[in-house]
Amino acid sequence: MKTAIKTASTAIKRWLALYQLRSIEITLSGALDTLPLVRDQHTRAEMQLAIAAMRRELAAARARYIALLPPGQRITWELA
Repeated sequence: MKTAIKTASTAIKRWLALYQLRSIEITLSGALDTLPLVRDQHTRAEMQLAIAAMRRELAAARARYIALLPPGQRITWELA
């Protein structure tokens, strides 16, 4: 019984980590698509700072997701 609860808990944590990871990827993609359309330099600079922060958060989310995978199973991504 204890093993089943632990397995279910890990599966839920893994699903939530993957959901957060994908949400950050979608947000980052939208920001990168929008950046060339922005003309105001101040807004552009703020967006670049936000994009840099999103990239750091994406790296952290990927690390959290990888930590929940079983030993020996690792994923590599093309875009960081």
